[in-house]
Amino acid sequence: MSEPSSHIVKPDTKPGKNEIRVLRLIRDEMKITRADLIRKSGLSAPTITRTIEALLMKNLITADDLGSSKGGRPPQIIRFDARNNYVIGIDIDATFIRAALSDLDGEFLYEIHLPTQIDRGFEGVMRQVGELIQKLLHRAQGKRARVFGIGVAVCGIVNRHSGIVAYSPVFNWKNVDVKKALGAYTDLRIELNNVAHLIALGELHYGIGKKYRDLISINLGYGIGSGIIINGEPFYGADGYAGEFGHIVVDKNSGRMGREGISGTVEALASGYGIADIVVEMIQNKRASILEGPRRSEISSKLVMDAAIKGDSLALEVVDAAADYIGIGIDTLLKLFNSQAIVLSGDLALSGDFFLDKIRNKVESLKLPVVTGPVQILPSSFGEDAALMGAFSLILEKILLLKGH
Repeated sequence: MSEPSSHIVKPDTKPGKNEIRVLRLIRDEMKITRADLIRKSGLSAPTITRTIEALLMKNLITADDLGSSKGGRPPQIIRFDARNNYVIGIDIDATFIRAALSDLDGEFLYEIHLPTQIDRGFEGVMRQVGELIQKLLHRAQGKRARVFGIGVAVCGIVNRHSGIVAYSPVFNWKNVDVKKALGAYTDLRIELNNVAHLIALGELHYGIGKKYRDLISINLGYGIGSGIIINGEPFYGADGYAGEFGHIVVDKNSGRMGREGISGTVEALASGYGIADIVVEMIQNKRASILEGPRRSEISSKLVMDAAIKGDSLALEVVDAAADYIGIGIDTLLKLFNSQAIVLSGDLALSGDFFLDKIRNKVESLKLPVVTGPVQILPSSFGEDAALMGAFSLILEKILLLKGH
């Protein structure tokens, strides 16, 4: 079932560089006068006038408020029209699928989440996501809103050229076409990327990107991945596979293998599933712990973290080791990219400073002597909403580049 075409943003004339430049400036400033646009952009008054008219025709800006006058005609205030333009974000996680309708400021208007039916395979999960999209579009139709597109965050390696999910060890998907599968449910533009890449993009457009233009976002969840921002631009690598932080080998002597089939990786030793698996094995080997009670399937990284906070020696040992491995990996990234900040998201990061401080201490112990001051290792700006904000950002980025308008 396809969504009526009234909800689809149709492309028209090809945008020029001036339109893109001015639109970004308006969005960054939130509100600005024509005079300030001329001054900050360096463009001529006639060029700014033509550009504003073009952006008004695309319904991306408003120009109907009047500022205070210092004599003469009050200046018009130009604003990025975030409130009348919507986007849908989808976070496909191994445990839950979360979907939200948002305006372009990232304000949630309606949200749905439900358990992922991972046992029903790719088609089953796509059916779940498709039905969620249709529910959100029905809500948007009731608001007479314009929906620009759907951003999808997925756990897996996404080829940036084809959009194919080349491999998702969490779902055991290989070479699946999410965009094609969801196209059966809507005619809207669909964009997708790896969840860790999108969390970094969300921080760039909505979070700490206003302060730090060089950052790396690391998602510490069931699996582990990262997104890299260099000088305010996402870095994906040749095929989109950059940032596979979880697959860095940090202990060549470890025989513990991650879902990707490589031994001694950050993910094998410090991910959500890695931490839980290690604790289960230690309990099976007769190590005492307050976690002895739960059945194997019930032991999760959250239970392990809670036990560590309570002082359980086994849990503390595993959590300390995980923090060390993550810290070693972060030190490698910092020495390669010299980033201004590391942003941590995901379930493990949500445990608070207890775990983050362990990571910070490890990174501090490894940093180069020429690096003065503490390395900025920060929790995500958005907590459990980090992936959704990234999905919104994927469409916002296309809008700011005027692609498809």
